[in-house]
Amino acid sequence: MNKKIILIISIILLLFAGIIALTQELDFLLPDTEHELSDEEEDIADYMAIYKKPARWFNSNVGGMALQETQSRLVALRSEYALAIDTAFSDELPEYLLSYYNEEFLIEVRMLYKNSEQIRTQWLFRDENHNTRLNAVFLEIDGAEEQSNIERSDVENSDMDHPDYQIAIKGFIEIFDEKLNLISEYKYYEDGNINKTDFIFNDDLLINSTVSVWEEGEYKKRYTDSYRYNRSLSLRGIERMFHSDIMASHDDLVRITFHRRLMDAVHDKLFISERLNIYPDFFGNVFIKGNTRMIFETDDRGRIFKQTLYDEEEEIIWVINNTWQDNRIVSTLKTEGDSVLLAEFQYNSAGDRILERNLKNGTLERLVRADGIYDIEELYMNNVVVLRAVWEEGRKISETRVR
Repeated sequence: MNKKIILIISIILLLFAGIIALTQELDFLLPDTEHELSDEEEDIADYMAIYKKPARWFNSNVGGMALQETQSRLVALRSEYALAIDTAFSDELPEYLLSYYNEEFLIEVRMLYKNSEQIRTQWLFRDENHNTRLNAVFLEIDGAEEQSNIERSDVENSDMDHPDYQIAIKGFIEIFDEKLNLISEYKYYEDGNINKTDFIFNDDLLINSTVSVWEEGEYKKRYTDSYRYNRSLSLRGIERMFHSDIMASHDDLVRITFHRRLMDAVHDKLFISERLNIYPDFFGNVFIKGNTRMIFETDDRGRIFKQTLYDEEEEIIWVINNTWQDNRIVSTLKTEGDSVLLAEFQYNSAGDRILERNLKNGTLERLVRADGIYDIEELYMNNVVVLRAVWEEGRKISETRVR
């Protein structure tokens, strides 16, 4: 009996010794609550507290909005659209974002799924005040690496101005300063083209923006827009100076880029920070020489009602005047020498354009009617239809000569 008691006592003592040793080991591993942490230790503790959180899953929509949080990933992916909001470390960043990251930023990543397939990724860099300093959105592109026309060897890894040396991607990167002004924007297109816009502010007021295009291993300036304001600081006009000779399409002539504030930047939709003014294909493309300039005049609602192109000698090349009804252009008139081109538009109650009528010097030349997914185009000669074409979602499916 004594031997059994001695054995039991020995076991109990060994257990107590093990508990004491384990407690000492835990005290070594866990922070000493009685010890005041240094600033660096506090930063590390806060950082780890944030990054150990699991991803959150939401029911979503085509715009990627977090509509309703779900219990798990599997539940969210049952919906047509699902959104995952997670945090990440710097070594998880794609290479084209690394040059914009510094150790003061926290990284948030949002992944949008459609029918369980990831279709979009959004990266957010937030500073110590939880303000967004970088916002990047990219769409998934099948075979993007094969489509890329950008060779990594063309750009040095140490070059901080080239986030684009990896693959052909579709999306954008926006960079904000400490005042939350958008100071740079990169746009990536599926064909490998990249545009860059730099914004300059004076006391939080945008004074100019410069658009550059990635060509031959560097960004080349295309044009600079200077913004004019009235006394109440409402935008009243933009002066565009072209830096080089370009063959401009309708997009080049009327695309005006404005800075956007933070609340716009973190919006979940794939937005483009531009205001487009209708410039019909009927007006055709134009060749613009360097050192020419274009003046956009706007009303108190920011609508462009006139744009004028000047040559190097300050002579007018052409003028376009727009007529607005509410927030839609109902007609646009281009005068170039003796040629007067007029485009008139009609819309349905939903705001969709259902008719476009094109006239040259008062004579009808073209009429386009929208009918669901079809566009019916008619060409006129001496006010008589001579050719009728049917387009389905931008693809011509039939063409008929009219006798």
